[in-house]
Amino acid sequence: GEDDIDTTTPTLKIISSTPSPVSDEVCGATDPSVFKLKGGDSFNLNLEFTDNDALSQYKIDIHNNFDCHGHGGSAAPSVSIPSTDNTTTDWVVLDITDITGTSENVDRNLDVPPNVTAGNYHFSIQVVDAVGNDSPLSNVFTIKAENPSDNQAPTIELNEPSNGLSLAKGESIRFVGQVSDNHSLSMGGNGIVYLSYTDLSTGNSFTTDQAFPFGSNVDKTYDFDFNYTIPNTITSGNYRLNLNANDGVRNVANVVSVDLEVL
Repeated sequence: GEDDIDTTTPTLKIISSTPSPVSDEVCGATDPSVFKLKGGDSFNLNLEFTDNDALSQYKIDIHNNFDCHGHGGSAAPSVSIPSTDNTTTDWVVLDITDITGTSENVDRNLDVPPNVTAGNYHFSIQVVDAVGNDSPLSNVFTIKAENPSDNQAPTIELNEPSNGLSLAKGESIRFVGQVSDNHSLSMGGNGIVYLSYTDLSTGNSFTTDQAFPFGSNVDKTYDFDFNYTIPNTITSGNYRLNLNANDGVRNVANVVSVDLEVL
């Protein structure tokens, strides 16, 4: 019924932030807006919201991106990380605040948990006007959180198998090697070594049932020796087997990969 319908999307702008965003690699790609913070830091923001008619609410959302998932048009293949009994704190914020008028300037201070779980987090800001028009999902940024007790990632040494395998479905592959770190791998409870794989024809990645959390008795090294059986249900083709490891506060090791042709 109305002749004049409001279809104009409200806008938001980060006027300033402490820290300032930097360009960094996130999930294998360059992200131009990464905020780097440590446990116990304060994330300070000055935000400006505008609308042609009337503002209604804005939302701040912080949640982990440990599996490299995406949002909206930026959705990406992700790997589900096996769960562990951790004692660190994942940073979670879901805050919705009412605002009014056609323009509002807001200062926000968001405190990082002191014993934060290390890793990548999604940080999004969304604003809605009085009739429900909202800002696009492009306002999703990355936070890289560092646990103050340990900022060094573990390393993986793979002794077996060698690269360039060609095997049939149902055959087994033996993985032998060691995960090493500068601190006890059990400190914080996030420590784990696990196997995933990538279908090179699609780029999709999947976890396997081969996952080994580090128990409380594990110190700075963990020796692994396990077999992975190629599923009979898998499609023949080219794959990449990925050996992954996290230390106790969830610093992530560089992935060690082995290419496999399934006959």
